[in-house]
Amino acid sequence: MPSDDDASHRLSELEAALQRTRVQQALLDERILILERNRLFTLWNRFYRAAAGIYAKFDSGGRYGGVSDLRTPGDYARWVTREQEELKAEDHRSTGPLFSIVIEGSGNAAKQSIEAQRYSKWEVAERSAVRGDYVLTIDAADRLAPHALHFYAQALATESPAVLYADEDVMDPAGNRTAPLFKPAWSPELLQSANYLGRAIAWRRDVFETSNVVWDRVVHLPRVLYHGATPAVIERRSPQYTAPPNARLSIIICSRNVRQLRECLEAVQRTAAVALEILVVQHLETGEGEAMRKCVERFGGACLSYRGPFDFARMNNLAATKATAPALLFLNDDVIVHERGWDQAFAAMLARPEIGITGAVLDYPDGTLQHAGVVTGMGDAAGHVGRFQMSSELWPWLRMTRDVTAVTGAMLGIRADVFQRLHGFDEAFPVNYNDVDLCLRVRQAGLRVMCLNVGKAIHRESQTRVGGTQYEEREELYKRWAGVLARPDEFYSQHLAPMERIGLATNPSPLRNLLVNR
Repeated sequence: MPSDDDASHRLSELEAALQRTRVQQALLDERILILERNRLFTLWNRFYRAAAGIYAKFDSGGRYGGVSDLRTPGDYARWVTREQEELKAEDHRSTGPLFSIVIEGSGNAAKQSIEAQRYSKWEVAERSAVRGDYVLTIDAADRLAPHALHFYAQALATESPAVLYADEDVMDPAGNRTAPLFKPAWSPELLQSANYLGRAIAWRRDVFETSNVVWDRVVHLPRVLYHGATPAVIERRSPQYTAPPNARLSIIICSRNVRQLRECLEAVQRTAAVALEILVVQHLETGEGEAMRKCVERFGGACLSYRGPFDFARMNNLAATKATAPALLFLNDDVIVHERGWDQAFAAMLARPEIGITGAVLDYPDGTLQHAGVVTGMGDAAGHVGRFQMSSELWPWLRMTRDVTAVTGAMLGIRADVFQRLHGFDEAFPVNYNDVDLCLRVRQAGLRVMCLNVGKAIHRESQTRVGGTQYEEREELYKRWAGVLARPDEFYSQHLAPMERIGLATNPSPLRNLLVNR
């Protein structure tokens, strides 16, 4: 047994080694920032973004207007092979609810797939004579996966939702599976934008018989359990939002660039219908202080002065203490809104007590996505799903209003009382992750985070500051939210790779493995 002195000595050595690692990481961060400030790197970055934007507008066949998912021929077939290998070890259930299956249309494919189920408690019934605890409808030409009822029963072992829905794909007559349709966790707003639940749905019998759906009792089962003969038809809708009477928003902008601020405020003034209070935090690193004050006064706003290094959290917290509207909208000065209705959507959503934070779908100037929701566990901590893509076949929900785990602080709305109760942006994150941290605390408080499609909104990202993340901020996020980062984001598919460019997952996330073992 080592002595107490030996143990203390080893602990001191470990602490010293950890400190050296922190110093080396800080030095590496500084070198990366120096590189990113280099003019040649800046020119290369602009060229890369332009090239990525052009590439994203063409599909794999060279047709304009396509998508740019990360896909190669046969990748889904390989994914299916891996899925089938994993299922061989599954211990199939023999007890659970009775399922009534209603076959619609003519054909034998559905019936054959039902008879091949690894779970035995089912019946085929007419729509008017179901006896099961849950009811599934299936087109006669479609198929259930052999383990479908097993996994439905497994999910129902601990809860009794009104609706249980799963992922799906397409199976051709030769048995080849294609066109996967992966789905996020339950999102009422996404259902208003599209019939995203698809066909792989188990309805509780009382709901099926009465159509009286309790929509807060809906559960997603992230497995491909339904194989259609043809792709699912996703009907898209455009939800309309009406702001409550006398709605007011306090818009908070941090800026040191008069020209950029002017363009931002001109767009806001041109498109807004809700009463606005404008608060601008002047970052006094240039000689534009007086010019900026005149610019803000022209738009009826007020200026607050701030000196020192850029600190997004502290600057916005400062302005929030001066705001008087019931809802706050934090807006980057490099965001330009183009269409009316964005402010009404924010005001309408934030008036709902169950909504804690709202963000917006934002594009780069070339039309590719800059932000369509933040996914936790993506990249080194959290990432912008679909960045630089126009759209996605694997994740067609990108540009739709829906629940997400987090949104960017570039255009982030929150009720003032919620912001105050949660003590605002945490100043342990001066530049990065302050938005993610706030969203996670809002969700921890039982409120929802929404990403809104508010029409054309452009984000010329990081034009007012140098990009890059710092070791201290990353480490703090890992320490605080390791459990969240280690789990799959429920509003993104665990079957997709944890990186911003959308593609099928081939291996578990290395980051997730590291976080689990912290």
